[in-house]
Formats: sequence, C-alpha cells, structure tokens
Amino acid sequence: MRNTILIGGIASALLSPAAQAEDPHPRELEEIVVTAAPLATDTRSMAQPASILAGDALTLALAPTIGETLSGKAGVQSTFFGPAASRPVIRGLGGDRVRVLTDGLATLDASGLSEDHAVAIDPALADQIEVLRGPATLLHGSGAAGGLVNVVTNRLHRHAHESPSGLLEVRGDSALGEKAIAGRFDTGVGALALHVDGTWRETDDYEIPGFAESRRLRALEEEEEEGEEHEEMHGKVDNSWSRTKSGGAGASYIGERWQFGLAASVHDTEYGVPIAHHHDEEGEEEEEEGSVSINLEQQRLDFRARAPLTAGDGPVLELRGAVTDYEHAEVEPTGEIGTLFQVDGEELRASVNFGKDAARQSTLGLQWQQTDLEATGEEAFIPGTRTRTQGLFGFQRHRFDSGSLEYGARFDEQRITGAPAGTYDKSAINLSVGGVRPIGEILSLVGQLSRSERHPSATELYADGAHIATQQFEVGDPDLDTERGITAEAGLRFDGERVAGEVRIFASRYDDYIFLAATGEEEDGLPVFSYRQEDSRFEGFEVELEFPLSDGPLSLALTGEYVRGRLDDSGDLPRMPPLGLGARLAYRDGPWAASLSVNHHFKQDKVTELELVTDAYTMLDADLVFRPDWMGKGMMLFLRARNLLDEDARMHTSPLKDQLPLPGRSIGAGIRISFGGEGG
Repeated sequence: MRNTILIGGIASALLSPAAQAEDPHPRELEEIVVTAAPLATDTRSMAQPASILAGDALTLALAPTIGETLSGKAGVQSTFFGPAASRPVIRGLGGDRVRVLTDGLATLDASGLSEDHAVAIDPALADQIEVLRGPATLLHGSGAAGGLVNVVTNRLHRHAHESPSGLLEVRGDSALGEKAIAGRFDTGVGALALHVDGTWRETDDYEIPGFAESRRLRALEEEEEEGEEHEEMHGKVDNSWSRTKSGGAGASYIGERWQFGLAASVHDTEYGVPIAHHHDEEGEEEEEEGSVSINLEQQRLDFRARAPLTAGDGPVLELRGAVTDYEHAEVEPTGEIGTLFQVDGEELRASVNFGKDAARQSTLGLQWQQTDLEATGEEAFIPGTRTRTQGLFGFQRHRFDSGSLEYGARFDEQRITGAPAGTYDKSAINLSVGGVRPIGEILSLVGQLSRSERHPSATELYADGAHIATQQFEVGDPDLDTERGITAEAGLRFDGERVAGEVRIFASRYDDYIFLAATGEEEDGLPVFSYRQEDSRFEGFEVELEFPLSDGPLSLALTGEYVRGRLDDSGDLPRMPPLGLGARLAYRDGPWAASLSVNHHFKQDKVTELELVTDAYTMLDADLVFRPDWMGKGMMLFLRARNLLDEDARMHTSPLKDQLPLPGRSIGAGIRISFGGEGG
C-alpha cells in the first residue's frame, strides 16, 4: 500500500505543537480547518475523527487517483482498480457509503456505480484534502455512513486575494511510467479574486513484481483446468495506461458584507480497463484484438454566495450549488462505444449560520440534489433512473471551559423513478451527538454516538446484467429497505510536546445492511451476485501517535488500524481490510527533510465462502525533500521511493485483488515552484 505511513508526517505537522515550533516552513500549518464539517473548525476541536492532507504531505502522497492518494491514512484504504480508478474505503465501508466531494458539493459523476469508474476530480488540483471518518451524514446526505472525503480547490475564494500567487509542479514515477505537470494561479483586482488551475498526466502500463494473478488464484485455476497451462501477465499489467487533462477557473467578488463567486471546470480522462473480457451469447470468452478502454468527460459549473441577514454579527446566509454534465463511454477494441453512461446532476445547498461567538455556533440548512442517469448499450447493467433527494439539517456546537458538546439531526427524502421495476420513495433520519473533554494539559477524551440511515442506491435496487469490469452478473432487489446503523466511538487525543496524536475505538451495528453476495449460480458465463440485506456489526480501532526524539530533528510516528465486519447469520463480510501496523522515522533540519517508513499488513483470512485469502505484505517507503534558499524557499525538490522491497502486495479491499497487485518498486521525483501566498 503506497504512502501508508505518510500519516505520521501529517500527524506531526497538524497535531504537534513541538513540530510546529521546529518547522522551518510553517505555511503548511495554516490549512488546518475542516471546511466539510457542519461548522468549519480545526481537527482538534471536533468530536468526529478528521484529518487534513495538505502542503508537503500532499505533494509526497499524491497519486493519479483520490483513492490511492489517501490510501494509508488511518482507517482509509482504496478499491484499487488499477492506477486510473480508485475510490476511498473508510473503516471497511466503500461505494456510496463514502461521499466524495469537490469544494463541499457532490462530484455528481458515475463513480459510485462501479469500481472501474474513476472519480471526476484530479487530486493534483487540490489545495487540501479533508477526510472525516465514521458517519458524516448530517451535512452531506444519508449516504455518508462510512465517512466523507472533500477535495478543496479554492476556485471560489472566501477571502480577498491582494497579491498574485501561484504554483507549478512537475513529477514522474518509474513504476507507473508517469509524466505529470500541474499548476495554479491566483490574483486579485480590487474586491475581485481570480483563480485558474490545470493539470496534465500520462501513465503507461504499470510494473509489478511478478504475476498479475495471485498464487492462490493460479493454483485454483490449475486445479479447475486439470493442469492446463495458459498465458499469464507477468512483470507488467496490460491495458492499465491512462491520459488525463483537467482544469478550472473561478472568479469571486469579496465585498464588505456579501460575497458571490462562479467557477467552471472540466475533467477529461481516458484509461484502459485492466480486466475486461467479452462473452458471446453462450457465455464463451471471445478472442478479440485490443482491449476495452474508458473515455470519461465532465463539465461542471459551481457557484457560491454569502450575505448577512441582519446588521452586525447576526445570522449569515450561504448558498452553494453545482451543475454537471457527465459522460462515461466504454470503448470496445473495435473503437465502437459498447456502453454509455450519461449523468446530468444538480445540487443546491442553502444554510444559515448563527453565532460568531466561539462559545456557541449553529447552522440550519436545506439541500436539494437531482441526478438523471441514462445507460445504453449491450453491457448496461442498470436502467436509466432519476434520483431526487431533499434534506433538512441542523447542527449546534457549545464550547465550555470543561470542553465542548455538539449535536445535530438530518431528515432526508429520496425518490428514484424511471426503472421498470417501480419507484423508490422513502425517508431517512440521521442523528449525532458528541463531545471533547480535556483531561489535564495534554490529554482530551473524545466521543461520538451516531444514528445513520442510508437509502439504497439505484444499482442496489435495479441492477440486472453482466458487469464485465468486475466479472460478475449483478442482480438488484427493488424491495430493499433503508439501511440503519448505530455507531459509537471513544478515544484519547494527545496534544503535548512529547506526544501528539489520537487513539480511537469504534463499533457499529446495522439493521438491514446491504451487500453483494455470491449465489453460486452462473449467467452469461459469469458468476451471479445479488444484493441482499442482513443485520451486521463492525468493530475496530485506529492509532496515530507521534513522538519527537529528544530535542533534535528526529521524530517517530506509530500507526495502527483494524476493522472487523460480520453478518449476524452469514459470517464475515467480504473485502474487509486486515490489521495494519506501521512506523515512520522522520528527519527535518534546515532545508532538508527525509523519512523512512515501514508498514505491515497482516494476512486476511477472515473471508466469505467464495473469497480467497490475501497474504500478508510489508511496504518499505522513503522520501527525501530539499528546499534551497532560492526564491525564498519557494522551491521544493523531492524524491519518493515506494515498495522498496518489491513486494507482491494485494489490497484486500480491491474487487480485483487476485488479478491486480499494487505497483512494484518505484522511484518518483519532482519539483514544485511556488510564489506569493502559496509560499510552499
């Protein structure tokens, strides 16, 4: 798992006062506010576990996808469908249970339909990436039962931009054959703040240590085929290339009382599907030259307005909205479009924020979202649908000398129409209460209790067909009910000179948990999987601790994560991440910074009946950063080494873990030049 222990450096930068005092480049520490929280606040003031990836830490962790960029943060893995398509998995929950946002609004793409669908945002354009673990349903909808990820681009400024600032970054990676360039520029003209950004990336078929298929899958195939040999991919994964262009521009008026901004962006990517076979009417695999690729394009328009409702420090109205036009074409080897997914999405959010007094803050709001999905072609495994969601939410935080208390509620109504099987129309209620209680000077007790309710997705309700990318025939159930869960968690938060970080334990209980289960049958030559509901439970822990070593430039970070997901009547849930433990030794002195990290993922043998065991693996990574005095420390040169042991590493949360290992040993390098307010 690449970038796994980089959380140690992030924890050091964000949580440790000692580290802040020693850091010669304090610009990274300014971005500590979680804007996706119900009330924007710093991570130390929140009852819910949250972390931010920004500055140097983001530069070193950056990967072509949002899933791989975050993979390795505490409690976060990915679906890894090759380097071009990867969504985050938080505490063992993925898909629609993890909401991915762009500047606080939904991406409004088709990435939730399937793991081979890329998220329509390039992480290279992010100023910071925010991660909320555990139910995050209050502000952003009932689907975020596992957590949310918010990619902050700052295309719409919240503050005046007096002087020009910018950033240019060039990077490459040996295992991916990556060549990438990204840049952004901000300036101001009076009350007008302007922003422009863009990125271009190209990757080749990625390199792996050995066979693409796992040893367990190869042994199973030999047994089923009675020793018959067939050609296997070795050393490189065919058809795993990608080409991406993305960018946007925004303009914001920042007045004394009111603000308004408008931004436009485009994301255009083309990539190969590493595993995609074709079957004829009898279910036999067809022999065709070439491979399936995906052509994805999204145009997006965002706006934001903010104005006080009364004079003085009274309530403030904020309006945010987005409109998208998304197209996802699966291109056959012949060059013809085999399946086409089209999504027209709109989201509007209105909220009133009360109280600028730090002792008491609250927000009350409305959200409206609509997505029109049309799927055409021989392999369109879901029908065209319109999903409309309306929500009302409220949240309040009280601060006391003895700590803080926060609580909130949300009511949602969701209606899905257009499917031949009928209409879905149900409501959901979400509740949350939590708090932070200091114990002494460096220790705080944190806890949260949440009641989440999630609507089934259109895929879970209406899927009926061959899903070639995942090599499954999927069958939905139009009679699925809402999924209801109770999550409790408690932890200790450290904030001292000798130790900083957090230790948490959590447990969830779900009624009518929705999951995809193998039936043991076959259709069109593919195994049949059907969506069903059953009560389930999850338990786990997360550890992030950072220790400065004496008073010198060295620090040590320790991390750990574990989650166990079980069905009440059917054993373990599939694709649960294994126990992971790691350590990171970091050095920082003057213009130099370096780190060496090791992370061990244990064998995952708690699997379902038709799921293969995943072997343990150890990832050894290293980073080296140099900031010369030229340009006022606005230049950063970096080297990244990933998987130095060249391990055959397979992420158990990936649906293709037995067909696609993680990249082998790789060396990455880059240069980042910044000026003005960015400051590096």
